[in-house]
Amino acid sequence: MRVRLFLLLSLLLTACAAPQVRPPGAIRKVVVVVGSRVDALPTNSYREDLMGEGNPRTVLSGQTQAVLRERGFDVVGVRISDAPAPATQEVVSLIRENGAEAAVVVVLNWVDVTVIQALGRADVILESGLVSPSGQLLWHKESRTATTIGMYQSQTDHSSYLRKAIIQAVNEIP
Repeated sequence: MRVRLFLLLSLLLTACAAPQVRPPGAIRKVVVVVGSRVDALPTNSYREDLMGEGNPRTVLSGQTQAVLRERGFDVVGVRISDAPAPATQEVVSLIRENGAEAAVVVVLNWVDVTVIQALGRADVILESGLVSPSGQLLWHKESRTATTIGMYQSQTDHSSYLRKAIIQAVNEIP
């Protein structure tokens, strides 16, 4: 009985762990700007449509903020760009409006979900970057992710593959 209680307590403490702390001198205060060349994600349920999970920009915005906060970043502003890729001036103005040190820009370029229900696999291409207040590109990476999700999840939660790809891409930001 004590062993079970100890295991349960240790799992609970692990789940409630504090977010990471950014190293001294590292960029901490950021804004998030997202764009998408994909107009809509395939959805499978009314809940996904109602929660906005069929809109890739909504999923990009929410998941990027969550991952950045877990990594110790202070997200002080968010903009969902109407353009497929946000303009530099749009990014710079958001940085200045919010007194941020940089902007994290994430753009969804391509999604292939043709085999998601059969194999539980989706291919996602994301571009992520870090932009300074002067508009200079500090870091950039295009990532192609082949996400595999469980069969049940592939039939009930179509946006989970996109969330996994975002987590992987945003975790690479320095």
